[in-house]
Amino acid sequence: MKQLTVNAPNKQLGVSKLGIATMLLLITVFFTVGLKVGPLYVDHNLITGICQELIDNGEATDMTVTEIRNRVANSLRINNVTGFDLSAIRKRMENNAPIINIDYERRVELFANLDVVAKFSTELQ
Repeated sequence: MKQLTVNAPNKQLGVSKLGIATMLLLITVFFTVGLKVGPLYVDHNLITGICQELIDNGEATDMTVTEIRNRVANSLRINNVTGFDLSAIRKRMENNAPIINIDYERRVELFANLDVVAKFSTELQ
């Protein structure tokens, strides 16, 4: 039978200081990227939600592009969303049904001279 031996405390291995530093660095990078990129998608979901609600309620059929943009601007102001160009919202009619296009990109500085560019192109019917 094979006998089990217990390693002496000085022979046991664990996480080194370099391993802990690497883990902290990776966690910090993912946390920073998440805090910078996440709000872009939250803002986009808010904008598309407002426009989709206008279509679902039937209000968008009778509204002009300017009225839709004003409604979106008011909601964005209430939700403290800044930096959105309202000219990215366009409306067209197809078979007496409104179609709203939202096409824009947002740029966020990540680290020093490294930027993240998020491009959004959504068509709501």
